[in-house]
Amino acid sequence: MLCERCQKNRASFTISISCDSVNKYMNLCEGCAVEKGICDDFDNPEREIDIKLKCQHCGREYSKAALENMASFNCPELLGCFRCYKEFKKELKPIIRRIHGDVIHVGKTPDITGKGSKPRRRNRTFRFMNRAAYTASGWMQGDGPDSDVIISTRIRLARNLMDFPFCNQAEKIELQKVAEIAEKALESISNKAKSELRNASVIRLERLDKLERDFLVERHVISNDLSEKVNDKEKENKSGILTPYRVIIGEDETVSIMLNEEDHIRLQVMNSGLQIKNSWEIMDSIDNKLSRYVDYAFSQDFGYLTACLTNAGTGLRVSVMFHIPALASTREGKKALLSVSDMGYAIRGMYGEGSYNGGAFYQISNEATLGQSEEDILDRVHEVAVQIADYEREEREILLNNSRMMIKDKVFRAYGILTNARMISCQDALGNLSWLSLGINLGILSDLNRNDIARLMFLIRPAHLQKYEGKRLEAIERDTKRAAIIRKILKGNMSQVLSNN
Repeated sequence: MLCERCQKNRASFTISISCDSVNKYMNLCEGCAVEKGICDDFDNPEREIDIKLKCQHCGREYSKAALENMASFNCPELLGCFRCYKEFKKELKPIIRRIHGDVIHVGKTPDITGKGSKPRRRNRTFRFMNRAAYTASGWMQGDGPDSDVIISTRIRLARNLMDFPFCNQAEKIELQKVAEIAEKALESISNKAKSELRNASVIRLERLDKLERDFLVERHVISNDLSEKVNDKEKENKSGILTPYRVIIGEDETVSIMLNEEDHIRLQVMNSGLQIKNSWEIMDSIDNKLSRYVDYAFSQDFGYLTACLTNAGTGLRVSVMFHIPALASTREGKKALLSVSDMGYAIRGMYGEGSYNGGAFYQISNEATLGQSEEDILDRVHEVAVQIADYEREEREILLNNSRMMIKDKVFRAYGILTNARMISCQDALGNLSWLSLGINLGILSDLNRNDIARLMFLIRPAHLQKYEGKRLEAIERDTKRAAIIRKILKGNMSQVLSNN
């Protein structure tokens, strides 16, 4: 579109002018937009002018306020396509610097070894599933390194495909094409010997009801945002046409890949305990193989291009989930957690931003993704995780030495409630299980299996309970069933619970 004023240059701005309660619009080039007295017709001292940037490729408009909001880690404003980065480079640079402290990508680049290979499906290796399996995920086992303090490690990469608008701006038919390209490429990877995706399954999320999707959210396989996207499409789409939202799940759920969430591809690896290096090796291998089959949206300046500026660069988010009851219960411990936040790390509840951190469960992850290499990010998060784990162990010993009777009382009260309650809410159950876990780790309780407690913390969640029972349950029914399962498992019958499904 040409500038409506000079009729020479390409329009990059949409000017909205409000005068006498009437809105008028002009599409202008940069030169004309910055000049005063744009047009005699608009020459009014009381007019209000809002200059908007408009991408000529995806049509996404950005006001000044929208650009400012992109610096928020809640990220209410998203970019429309990978070309927006180039189109509005000058405007985005200071915002990116404010978020990441840098504007130059120093991490990995797409692997072009064997580039040009077309994905082939000699034999279909992905299994299509219409419901998720009720089994204990590998990362839920509670048997990883440092599992007395650290529940799990999660590595996530955000990736988008070249030549397609980002998910928030794309049409449904474009998202369907993205899903087909990504799924075909990932299935080609799964055909390789010793592939990380061997025996993986594909779930098309529009085929799942809300309960099944909530079950996957509770297991950290999909995000709540992706689940709600499907929910929205269900309301709009009455024709039975498949929506383009899918998840590919590895055999033991160590690997999961969301298609068309906020970004086209969200790769995720989860392991029990503190396993940052091992998790990254799995992730890096999948990412490199995938980049040989698809064209990632990538810039030499800004790295991997994502819908949200907070993920640009490496696209890497490293999250470690802790169980830190001692730190959470002392003044010094709370100060330590605040200092971690001040160092540039996000501290959230078990299910991310805004989620409840009851039972002293916290996730800590990096915020900056640009200006640092993947190795730098991994090393720094590992260092912080080790420090927090050591500090938690020290605080536990202090509590045990200074307040032994109080700690034993809380542990045995929790045991008494859990082994006798006939109804219990999820929040109360988590709080009491937290004390049981602490009691096991401090040697106060010797007859309970720590791994059973770790698994139990997920099996008692609302969607898990209902899936276990094979039907929807009202809140009072869930509380009753939850209490019964807890009593059964604490009596050593975990295998019986798992074998029922």
